[in-house]
Amino acid sequence: MGYVKIPSSIYKTQEFTSGTTNWTCPAGVYSVEAIVVAGGGGGGGITAQPRAGGGGGGGQVNIRTLSVVPGTTYSIVIGAGGAGGANTGAQGSNGSNTSIGSLIVCGGGGGGGGDAATSGLSGASGTNARGGGTSGGGYGATMPGTGANGGSGGGAYGAAAVNRTSGGGGGAGAPGVVGNAGGSGGNGGAGVLSFGAGGNSGQPTANVDGYAGQANSGNGGDGASGNTGSARTGGNGGSGYVSLSWIQ
Repeated sequence: MGYVKIPSSIYKTQEFTSGTTNWTCPAGVYSVEAIVVAGGGGGGGITAQPRAGGGGGGGQVNIRTLSVVPGTTYSIVIGAGGAGGANTGAQGSNGSNTSIGSLIVCGGGGGGGGDAATSGLSGASGTNARGGGTSGGGYGATMPGTGANGGSGGGAYGAAAVNRTSGGGGGAGAPGVVGNAGGSGGNGGAGVLSFGAGGNSGQPTANVDGYAGQANSGNGGDGASGNTGSARTGGNGGSGYVSLSWIQ
């Protein structure tokens, strides 16, 4: 039997990019293909030279046949990205969950903050079976725990050495990289299908606020960088996203 192409006129796709929306399943549709992405965690902030950890990427799931019921209305909630840590060495905030009906995908953990006088904060963990990556540890902090189904955050370089650097945030598909003594901070872990990548650690050769994750990417925000003692804020995490496709 030869390949049968489905006419584009009967293949429908609807995207959801913010807030809460009600979606009513069309008549005759019993399953949809769903991409569901949670908000990424914010990167950590710094108050002096140490670099902060990157935020964890939001959880991401791709379901080829999500069962739905014709005529039923489903609530779709798009998770916001977590706020970057303040320039007081604060930890970034966790990303918010994204959901469609009873399916919940967990946001990424906030990145560890850096502080010249004390060890930085460890990153938060994902808390859901479809969780995002944990964040990178802050300056001097220990390796954070592993998020369920998400990559773990890269631990900070904890030895008493010059230019200690923090770890990258875990991605939805891979762990973050541990920071190195006297070198560059760890990069964030990879996402899945271009969503949910972990944020990068702050770098020792820059003095900048952390870069924010792109909207609707679920990417974690980068940690703040400092090399002159200036206080800097972490980058905000990217917001979540939902795409539903079906044949009608």
